[in-house]
Amino acid sequence: MKNADLLKIAKTYGDPVYVYDSEKIISQFNRLTRAFGTVKNLKLNYAAKALSNITILKLMNSLGSGLDTVSIQEVQLGLLAGFKP
Repeated sequence: MKNADLLKIAKTYGDPVYVYDSEKIISQFNRLTRAFGTVKNLKLNYAAKALSNITILKLMNSLGSGLDTVSIQEVQLGLLAGFKP
C-alpha cells in the first residue's frame, strides 16, 4: 500500500488504526505454496494466535489454508470463518 493511502485512512478513521493488505497476504500465501510445490499433500495452516481478525480468517480459509488453534475461542472464530472442524 502507498503511504498516501495509509495517511488518508488514518485521517479518516483516526489512529492507531490497523490496515491489512489482502493482495499482499494472498501473494505471500501463493508464494509459500509454490515454494513447497513439490511436497505431496501439502497443507498450510494459519496460526490463529498470530491474528484472529475474522475477515483475515475468512480470507485464509478461502485460500485453502488450514487453521492452527490453541484455545476454544480460536476454534469458535475458525468455525465462524468457515473452517471445517
